[in-house]
Amino acid sequence: MFTPSSLLTTLVSCLGFWILNKSLNSNNLIIIPVPDKYAGLTRYKWRNVVGSLVHATVVSIVGAFCLYTTPQYLQDRVETYTSLGEFNIAVTIGYLIYDTRDLLQHQGVTSTWPILLHHLTLISTGLHMFFYHQRLLGYGIICSLIEFNSVFLHARQLLLMYSFSKSSGIYKMNNVFNIFTYIAFRLAIFTTLFPFVWEDCGRITPLLCNGFLLCVSILLVINLVLFYRLIKSDFFSTNRKDDTDILVNNNINNGKSR
Repeated sequence: MFTPSSLLTTLVSCLGFWILNKSLNSNNLIIIPVPDKYAGLTRYKWRNVVGSLVHATVVSIVGAFCLYTTPQYLQDRVETYTSLGEFNIAVTIGYLIYDTRDLLQHQGVTSTWPILLHHLTLISTGLHMFFYHQRLLGYGIICSLIEFNSVFLHARQLLLMYSFSKSSGIYKMNNVFNIFTYIAFRLAIFTTLFPFVWEDCGRITPLLCNGFLLCVSILLVINLVLFYRLIKSDFFSTNRKDDTDILVNNNINNGKSR
């Protein structure tokens, strides 16, 4: 059943991201400059990326620490359970709840329904499997490592928002880490999930097993396509301005499992 700590952490996480975004909206509280292009009505796009960067940083570090201190997450992905792992998943669910509300407020359902479907699926799955049944937490912890790549994807997005040239040193350095972590964390983890799910199929329902395999297959294909688009944008295109590149970034982040 639900534990008070998981529900409280989810609520605090949701509230924390709401406070963060409110502070980024306030000229009196903000401590980092807003890009001129996003100082007006589109400011929500910039602060959404900053919030996503904070989430990715926290969740990836805590997820790596969970695996370091509890390597059983890799051996028994179905039954292994720790309070820190529960905390990490709760932070993500709280973030997704806030981000869903933010998307509905500023962009509506029509233009964001794939992202909303992604968020609502993860929220319902997390609440049902991770918290209520306290099972399959290992998969959530393993997938949290994908957020290491999200850190550099969001950093790339911010660099474009601040009009950094693709030929600048900081962009090139971030690009190296971005490509490396995309392969080492995002693509490698999605590929590794196939044998993991297949091995655990006897311990979960056939419906859940087949659903997992289908979901992972779709996400892997999506991320391979978006990896091609990322490579093409950063290595085989002229230094065109930023909306197209930011759209690539958004699509990659929305095509992931959080």
